[in-house]
Amino acid sequence: MNKMMLATGLGALLLSACSVVGTRSAAVSGQLRGFSADQNLRLALVGYNNGLYTADGTQAQVIDKFLSGGYTLTLPRDVPYGTYRVIVFRDANDDNRYNAGDTVLSSYSGKLLVYAARDNAVFNGTKYGWNIYDGNSGQIQTIILNNYDLQAAN
Repeated sequence: MNKMMLATGLGALLLSACSVVGTRSAAVSGQLRGFSADQNLRLALVGYNNGLYTADGTQAQVIDKFLSGGYTLTLPRDVPYGTYRVIVFRDANDDNRYNAGDTVLSSYSGKLLVYAARDNAVFNGTKYGWNIYDGNSGQIQTIILNNYDLQAAN
């Protein structure tokens, strides 16, 4: 009986560890450059495939109207695997979400956020979970997701 209880307890512990380790949470951070204050600006994580945006709409963050220069955005675990971008947009209808009619004010730096289903999925070198892929250098960040800087488009 004690062995059965021990096995049950270990099984529950292993399952809970898998859910914590297997779906590690992540946040991305970077600097904001060239944005003017008081523009009703928000940050959003959006799908980005073949040069087109896919509005996720579940995660928008208000940027401080004084634009302190930096940001940190928690990345969700309930989005489809694929490539994403963090964008700065003007929230035209003030609903705190990126919609097709909102103006994207940040330029594309060549960096993508990659949510990979397994190691080496999407790009060689990515790990399971969130990664940053730099299309300019081919480098991949897998643990600390920083230096995802956002520059205002001209």
